[in-house]
Amino acid sequence: MKHVIMGTAGHIDHGKTQLVKALTGIDTDRLREEKERGITIDLGFAYLNLPSGITVGIVDVPGHERFVKNMVAGATGIDMVLLVVAADEGVMPQTREHMAICRFLGVKRGLVALTKTDLVDPDWKDMVRSEVEQFLQGSFLEDSPIVFTSAVTREGLEELKTEIEKLCHQVPGKQEGASFRMPIDRAFVIKGFGTVVTGTVYSGRVKVGDTLDILPKNRSARVRGLQIHGASVDEIGPSSRAAINLAGLEKEEVERGEVLASPEKFAPSTFMDLSLRLLPETKPLKNWSRVRFHWGTAETMGRIKLLDREVLKPGEEALVRIHLEDKAVTAPGDSFVIRAFSPILTIGGGQVLDSNPSSQPLRRRELHKRLSSLTGLPDAERLTQFLTWAGEEGLSPKEAVLKTSRSVPLTKLIRDPITQGEVLEMGGRYFHKNVVKKLKQRIQEELKRHFEENPLRTYVSREELAHKVWKGNDRIFGTLLEELANSKHLILSPEGVSPITATVTLSAQEESWLTFIKEQFEKAGYSPPSQEEVFKEGAIPLEKGRDLVKLLLDLGELVKISRDIFIASSALERIRKRIANFFSQKETLTIGEFKDLFGVSRKYAVPLLEYLDSLGVTRRVGNIRKAKKI
Repeated sequence: MKHVIMGTAGHIDHGKTQLVKALTGIDTDRLREEKERGITIDLGFAYLNLPSGITVGIVDVPGHERFVKNMVAGATGIDMVLLVVAADEGVMPQTREHMAICRFLGVKRGLVALTKTDLVDPDWKDMVRSEVEQFLQGSFLEDSPIVFTSAVTREGLEELKTEIEKLCHQVPGKQEGASFRMPIDRAFVIKGFGTVVTGTVYSGRVKVGDTLDILPKNRSARVRGLQIHGASVDEIGPSSRAAINLAGLEKEEVERGEVLASPEKFAPSTFMDLSLRLLPETKPLKNWSRVRFHWGTAETMGRIKLLDREVLKPGEEALVRIHLEDKAVTAPGDSFVIRAFSPILTIGGGQVLDSNPSSQPLRRRELHKRLSSLTGLPDAERLTQFLTWAGEEGLSPKEAVLKTSRSVPLTKLIRDPITQGEVLEMGGRYFHKNVVKKLKQRIQEELKRHFEENPLRTYVSREELAHKVWKGNDRIFGTLLEELANSKHLILSPEGVSPITATVTLSAQEESWLTFIKEQFEKAGYSPPSQEEVFKEGAIPLEKGRDLVKLLLDLGELVKISRDIFIASSALERIRKRIANFFSQKETLTIGEFKDLFGVSRKYAVPLLEYLDSLGVTRRVGNIRKAKKI
């Protein structure tokens, strides 16, 4: 069954509510004050079942200028509008304001009902029709049907239903796979069921048993039950007027203006980047003006930051950043309405370009340049653009999602022909291919530089290399190294990273010094000298000696036991064998026994035992060692 949402629009007392009642039999004025005063104050809801099987959910909005806030809340998410103009009055101020609001909210189709025709004669009807046609010129309703109606005589009601049905067939189906989002317009309690919220489903689908986020307060609740126009269903989709029973939630915990949404797909924000157009008949808007921002069923105050000028003139369009006083839940592509702080009048509207901008400070000119490049881009191109700006930090999956309209799942966007090969995933984050290419080039350049400056080294540790070229996630750096190794651009080993062409060429003097250092440590056995003592004995320059010791470490001829103690690998191997033989005869080993076994002082015994612990040869239990359990 196809569901379509139609909203009413028009001046106060032009017969919107009476017309809806005549069409559907439902009185949308539910408040006692509305019935007593005879005017619509809040949103009202009805539905119309058409012969084709299409169900039209109708949102009846108030026409009084004091309740335009409620009108905007009702108009968000509608598929088409029923503009109501009283034949005895014609176009009035709220007729114009409501039309402007519908245009800013992206409504693209609708029809016109000229009501109260029983109060005017044929000549007057023709005059009013001409006035309305002139008013609609250049608008999205310019060529729309205009139907004369009367809720009293029922004139034109069948023709109106026919025209509504024709329009419904023109409403495109919403894209499957979109994230669920429903701005809440009512919250109440049904005895025996608990808290129920209602709203117009903006996008996506939800089933009984699903869990939804309640934003911007960042709570969640499970869907206990679903209804559409009073009938229980297992699932609801876009363009439905839905009632959702939420488990474990008190009525006081949810209110109009909040949003039900798919988990982890939306994030509230107090500032966002917009494309804003002012109405031609409004006043100029100065930089940092305080305004009322309307999206969904929420209204929040904010200040407009103009990026390329100090004053936005009537009828002009500009790229701006809005700083809100309360969090809002939007997505790129969403339409919004701006109303003046005082007097409260609709002054403009537009589209959200970035619903969750980076907190990284940018100059106004640079931000304007970025936003200019975003205008009109599909999600796939937006994603690659944001990844370019993210640079080496990349974007997490959630951050990437927040840069899209949520109309297509991220996994599908990554496979889009536009993004294939452009977007790369590493270590759970996404990067633009050009960023990854530059990172790999920098790693290779740093590797080359390091070995040019340290010709006696055969490798550099991953940690040392990362410190020079990478400040991010270790997993991502590891992935970069593995990819470079797989493509034969470097060599990875347990010790570290080496260039493909890593070779050590020693002069005759260096060969002599290297042999001397190695022999000194091998001769010293279990009580090795310090590096400085060996260098002094062999008249070896300090820096050169340290480089040669690093080479012996790289070659595995020496082992670093502690900061100041190095031992010949042959001596360490003898220690390991003797320890293994010791434990074949005894279960425990003390520091004193270790000293006697190898003829060393405590200066060497303690570091050697700690090193053996780290290798898993021994394990410390209090003040003794035992053989490592296998």
